[in-house]
Amino acid sequence: MVISIMSLPFDKIKVLHVASEMHPIVKKGGLGDVVGSLPKALRELGIDSRVFLPMYPSIDENVKRTFKRMPYKLYLPLEWRVFPAFLWKTDVQGVPIYLLEIEEMPFPADVYPSNLNLNTIKPFFLFSLAALELEKSARWRPQIFHLHDWPTSQVAIALKWHMYYSSFSKSYDTVLTIHNLAHQGIIQETDLMPWGISKEAFSIDGLEYYGMINLLKGGIIASDAITTVSPRYSWEIQTKEYGMGLDGVLKKYNSKLRGILNGIDYSYWNPMTDPFLPAHYDIDNISPKKECRKALLARCGWGEDHLPVLIYIGRLVEQKGIDLLLYSIESIVGHGCRLIVVGEGNEVYEQSLKEASAQFPANVFVKIGYDEELAHLMYAGGDMLIMPSYFEPCGLTQLIAMRYGTVPICRAVGGLADTVIDADTAHDGTGFLFSHYSSEALLHAIGRALGAWNSPELWNQIVQNCMSADFSWSRSSREYAKLYLELLGVSDFRSF
Repeated sequence: MVISIMSLPFDKIKVLHVASEMHPIVKKGGLGDVVGSLPKALRELGIDSRVFLPMYPSIDENVKRTFKRMPYKLYLPLEWRVFPAFLWKTDVQGVPIYLLEIEEMPFPADVYPSNLNLNTIKPFFLFSLAALELEKSARWRPQIFHLHDWPTSQVAIALKWHMYYSSFSKSYDTVLTIHNLAHQGIIQETDLMPWGISKEAFSIDGLEYYGMINLLKGGIIASDAITTVSPRYSWEIQTKEYGMGLDGVLKKYNSKLRGILNGIDYSYWNPMTDPFLPAHYDIDNISPKKECRKALLARCGWGEDHLPVLIYIGRLVEQKGIDLLLYSIESIVGHGCRLIVVGEGNEVYEQSLKEASAQFPANVFVKIGYDEELAHLMYAGGDMLIMPSYFEPCGLTQLIAMRYGTVPICRAVGGLADTVIDADTAHDGTGFLFSHYSSEALLHAIGRALGAWNSPELWNQIVQNCMSADFSWSRSSREYAKLYLELLGVSDFRSF
């Protein structure tokens, strides 16, 4: 589609985010945070940005009460029959949200199926087809489908290889954002003909992946543009170390690949207004952060003894480098630090952390599971955040920590390297980075951070640098807007 810039004011751009999760309706990870804030930021630019979600049975009943059912049903074809579906609508902070309910094909209660096969991905395939049918019920038609990860990459797949929906391919543009390449939607089956996907799709230039089907691979090939959630991650995934088996495909299609850094919603993550905090502060008056620290220590059953407090908030999985943290706990305690961990994940890691907490009760506190109130208190009351990730597409935790004046200690990969400036190498440093994936490298970075912490003037400057860094969606939303304009054939957006 080619449209002149004179005939395309930004308020005429229509984008539908097709996603599997969105905060605050349903959230499993960082994807939910992004979809919960990016469409809002785009609307602030004047773009008509909306969201399409599955109607999960686990959505809170109080949230469901805000939904209004649309009067017209959708009819979705699959395996020689038609599935009727209802469209529901709500509004979150000015963003219109549509939700799909398929009575005969419910979505997983836990959002993502534990095992992937033809049966468990059927609801997501129907959901993707429903995105193409949405205008019949919503009476609103997008120009661009912005897809998020493998569950919705099937929209692009249908537009390219579906025997019926491929006839719509010239009517829409598609953007696929890869939030985490580790999740690819791989299934053992190879025949999608009963789903309407043509035979030619199962080839090396399509969905085929070592004799299986890879939905993310298909989405990469079929989409008009691909984005990752940080610039560095966009080139890391073209290497064998971080490409997760798709590095060759991503290299082949790198002309349509770019990295756009995630942001965070500063209206929500704001130490000046955060309702979970006992005291509020900002960059001009950081002293109330001490009250948050006092409350955090009390929550852990500790008194104030002026030891540095290190925090970890996140999933307890290999990707996050939790093994490095476990190897380092005894040394962290030996350095005279306190460590607070909140998260859930691998049972082996959970048990090891519980054992460390029992071994060092005066220095290590562990909460298995996610606790929103405690997490906010940790961001505000902690001194340093540890993120020793093996790989990190973007990372939101370090952005939130910096917003709250808590200094990140991170491995220099992906979005961590894009967002944290090492304080030993730059006057505007915001944290401490290490490169080698080892507990020794992590402990060396912690040692450098403690050296700065023992120099109050230097530490206060680093904290000030953290809090003055801008990781709101303002800049990133404009990068997405420029991408949309390119897809719509608008080449001159210098005045944007």
